[in-house]
Amino acid sequence: MIQPFRPTPFSTLRLNANTVAGSAVMPPNLPHGSGTQVRLWNRGTVPARVEFGNKAAMDLPTVASMALPAGAVEIRTIQQTERFVAVLGEGGAPDVEITVGGGF
Repeated sequence: MIQPFRPTPFSTLRLNANTVAGSAVMPPNLPHGSGTQVRLWNRGTVPARVEFGNKAAMDLPTVASMALPAGAVEIRTIQQTERFVAVLGEGGAPDVEITVGGGF
């Protein structure tokens, strides 16, 4: 049965600038193990590219990365090795909120 998304308390990260090379960040209270869900909300007015990786020095988002349209909210399941996140705004600064939780 599909469960509604339930945020983990104190687990929201807001990224409102393009990620600089080597400085991807880890969402707070990210549990160990696979199959963790994150809610992505593009609060900004420009599309954003989002990429998850396994280290702070991960590859930055490109045009081939997941696109998150302005105003969009999406739920994504991340894998055990995807502990860091980077964002890149298309044509401006991104404003993306990432919340760790569970469910869809």
